Amino acid sequence: MKFLHISDTHLGYNQYGLVERGRDFFDVFEEAVDIAIDNNVDFVIHTGDFFHTSRPSNNTFWEAIKLLDRLRDRNIPIFVISGNHDRGNQVKDISPLKILENLGLTLLDGRSIEFNGITISGIKYISKLALRTYPLREILEKLLEKAPKTDFHILMLHQEFNPYFPDSNLYINSDIPEGFNYIGIGHYHIPQEPISIKDAKVVFAGSTEYTSYNKQEENFPKGVHLVEVVERQINYRLIPLNTRPFIYKTLTDENFENELKAIKTDLENKEFHKKPVLVLKGDLKTVSQKDVRNLISELSIEEHTLHIRYNLSFNLSNTSAEFQKIQLKDEFINSKLKELINDNEMYEEVISLISQLKTFETTDEMKKFLQEL
Repeated sequence: MKFLHISDTHLGYNQYGLVERGRDFFDVFEEAVDIAIDNNVDFVIHTGDFFHTSRPSNNTFWEAIKLLDRLRDRNIPIFVISGNHDRGNQVKDISPLKILENLGLTLLDGRSIEFNGITISGIKYISKLALRTYPLREILEKLLEKAPKTDFHILMLHQEFNPYFPDSNLYINSDIPEGFNYIGIGHYHIPQEPISIKDAKVVFAGSTEYTSYNKQEENFPKGVHLVEVVERQINYRLIPLNTRPFIYKTLTDENFENELKAIKTDLENKEFHKKPVLVLKGDLKTVSQKDVRNLISELSIEEHTLHIRYNLSFNLSNTSAEFQKIQLKDEFINSKLKELINDNEMYEEVISLISQLKTFETTDEMKKFLQEL
């Protein structure tokens, strides 16, 4: 038995408001489909966040259908669960994945099926609030009771497990009962080496593209997981995907001009299959955002990149009194925003945008910046 494990494709996500980034997410999913076909897999499992939203656009549906058709034409079924992004926003709001069930996709939100002599089970994303009433272990024990009894059982989850999510109260060893052989987990975007617990192999698939800036992700390639099972022995291989390159650079007060010139040289001399996204980091005290932007413009760095992401902090001592008051209220504002935005990626995007706005000294500069987004 051979299958492909994919997760967190986030189809339909136009990151930074760019259509090109939206296309990138489809490009790597198409590459994953190619890998499934080229390796003649028996099936594909997808452990959540197939779409980036529970209400994908018509174009996103159409592009997804074309790729699913390629799997269906090769008689390769795909088994999917809903993640936190595409499970539906309300109790009665169905997942958009339900619409694709007649196209070779099987949605396993809280149910199990028997396929080619094995059992495949899935649970859609369950919020922390819901888990207080319905503990994950109890849900999985009931799922096991009703599941077809076979020699090999695959479980698909999309949850936050400690230590990957330090604030989570879920633990793999205590919250997943025995009875599963392969436990595929989505939601955590950094792929991990398989973990052996009891008689099971636990695999965190990671995402297929970069959805937000995360320092931990810098050194981890995105990919899909080719799994082969021979007499219950699980062999595993991570196959990297050809994602758009991200370049992470740290700027310092002492040498930011030379650092930006070095970035330009690298961009001009290296060959990229797609224009990279440049992420600038650093805690600058004597250099202003205006200094950085002016030099970037002077060096024509923007011509060699798809997008420049400014994850820079600046000394705000010269900002207006109005913004100094806002700075004093940062902690309160951030906590309220986190309560309102139940999505870590969106929360990070909003906080990053606010941080950048506070570095401008005039309203006109802020307006110009917002118009360029």
